[in-house]
Amino acid sequence: MVLAGLNGVVWCRQPRAMAPESLLLVAGEVSGDIHAGNLMAALRRLAPDLEAYGVCGDSLREQRVECLASVDELAHMGLVEVLRELPRIRELMNRLVDEAAQRRPSLAVLVDSPDFNLRLARRLGGLGIPVVLYVSPQLWAWRQGRVHKVRRLAREVLCILPFETDFYRHHGVPARYVGHPLVDDLAGEETPEGRSDRRLALLPGSRSMEVRNLLPAMLRALSRLPGDLVSEAVLVEAPGMADVITEVLGGEEVDGRLFRVAGERRRGKLGSCGAAWTASGTATLECALLDVPMIVGYRLKRLSWWLAKRLVKVPHAALANLIAGGPVVPELLQNEWNADRISDLTCAMLRDGGFARQRRHLAVIRERLGEPGASECAARAVLEHIRRPQIDDQEE
Repeated sequence: MVLAGLNGVVWCRQPRAMAPESLLLVAGEVSGDIHAGNLMAALRRLAPDLEAYGVCGDSLREQRVECLASVDELAHMGLVEVLRELPRIRELMNRLVDEAAQRRPSLAVLVDSPDFNLRLARRLGGLGIPVVLYVSPQLWAWRQGRVHKVRRLAREVLCILPFETDFYRHHGVPARYVGHPLVDDLAGEETPEGRSDRRLALLPGSRSMEVRNLLPAMLRALSRLPGDLVSEAVLVEAPGMADVITEVLGGEEVDGRLFRVAGERRRGKLGSCGAAWTASGTATLECALLDVPMIVGYRLKRLSWWLAKRLVKVPHAALANLIAGGPVVPELLQNEWNADRISDLTCAMLRDGGFARQRRHLAVIRERLGEPGASECAARAVLEHIRRPQIDDQEE
C-alpha cells in the first residue's frame, strides 16, 4: 500500500502477513462428531492445508483433527444428569478458550450441543473469533429465547433439517439449509439383499443415557414376540456404545434371536430389516432413508421428563415426524415405553400391515431431505467465512 508521508515523501507499507487458515471444531456428542467428520473430509478436499483442532470423536480423529478434548466429555442427556458434570465442563470450557486465545483460529465451527456451545461462542466472540453454528441447536423445540443469543453470537447457522431456516430467518438470524449429512452417508450404500419382514432392528441410541433408558424395555419386549412374527433381531450399535450396551445386556435376560452388529456392517443389516425400534433422534432418519418402518421411543429420568414436558414446544419427539409434518411413525414416550406396550403395538402392526403402510410416508421424508452433497455444501460455506475479508482495525 502506497501512502504519502511528511514533506511529500512517498513510502510503502507492506500488506499484513496472512495467518495460516485454521479452524476450531467442537462436536458435543457422537452424532455431532460424525457430522463434523464428514464436514472435515469435504474441507480436506477443498482446502488441504487447513489446520484444524478441537473437541473430537473417532470421526474427527480420522480426519487428522488435533484432539484437545474428547467428545465423551460433553455427551450428556437430560436436564438433571448434566448437573453433576458442571465443574468438569467448566474446566473444559476454560481450556478451549485458552487454546483459542493462544492459537487465534480463523473461524470456530460449533456443532450442536447448544448449552455448551452458545456459552463458548460468547467467550470466543470476546476474543474476536467469528463463530458459525453447524447442526442447528433445536431452539425451535424448546427454550426459543436462546435465538436472540444466536443472533448476537453467530455469523450464520448451517441447518441440516429443511424446516429450520424459516424459524431462524423469522428471528433475523442468517441461516442456510445445507442438506443432511446422513443422506451423503447412505448415498453409496448398496441396496440390502434379503430384506425380511420377520427381521427386527433395535437402535437404542447414540448416548449412554439413551441406551440405558431404552434398551432394557426393548430386550424384554423382544422376548414377548412370537417366532412366527419375528425370526431374528439385530441390535444395531451406534459408534462408541459397545461398552454400555454390553453393560445393559449383562443385566438382562437376552433372547436367543438377538445378535449385535456394529461398524461397516450396521447399515446393511439395518436396511435388511422389516421394522425397527429406535431412539427418537437421527436414527429415525437413518431408518427412513433405508426404508425401514419404525416405532420410536423416548424416555428420561422422572425429573428431566417433568421439566421437558413444560419446556418443549414441538408436537412430536421423533425427527421423522417433525420432517413429515405429522405423526407418521408411532411414538411411545416415557412410561409408554415398556415391554408390554412395545410388543403389543409391534404385533398389531406386523399383523395388520401397519409397517408396510408406513413406508409410503417414509418416501415423503426422503424427498424432503433432498439429494446428497450436504457435507460439501457446508464445507464451502465454512470456507466462505474463513476467507471473508477482514477490515484492518488500524488505519495509518
